[in-house]
Amino acid sequence: MRNRKITSLVGAVSSAIAFAVIAAAPASAYHPDPWTLQKDSADTSYCPCRFSDKIDGTYFQKDEGGIGIKVVFGNPSGYAVAKVEFHPYGEVLWMYDVADDNDALYYKVSYEGDGGRYGLYTTSAAWDVKKVDLDIPEDRKVTITVYDDRAMTDWVRTITATS
Repeated sequence: MRNRKITSLVGAVSSAIAFAVIAAAPASAYHPDPWTLQKDSADTSYCPCRFSDKIDGTYFQKDEGGIGIKVVFGNPSGYAVAKVEFHPYGEVLWMYDVADDNDALYYKVSYEGDGGRYGLYTTSAAWDVKKVDLDIPEDRKVTITVYDDRAMTDWVRTITATS
């Protein structure tokens, strides 16, 4: 009888520990990589343009010669986890992290000319929206390379636009 109680107690404690370890482990929403759920682009010479999405929608203002882009990332079941937008009017980068999953995407933004300058940007927490005003001259090809790690070794997607 005593051995059954001890065995039962050990089993219950083991189950509780296993549950705590599983619940505390970081989520792997971006493993292996997030999927592209939606991609919209617009020649902003003909805007204003509006695109809906599962997060908050996108509005591009008129900017002669510009190409705006929006990409929504998610998991295989279609749940959105992140979004990135480049707006030619004002050369603005918008980044959204909309999943509380302890993961983030990193965006390397570069443009042709000026010796290959670039910046690396990310959101800092779940449900975070970050706006970055970029100083990019007009009519430049802008490349946004998306990574799943700060070291820029886990490539997800490359996106192009025009300032």
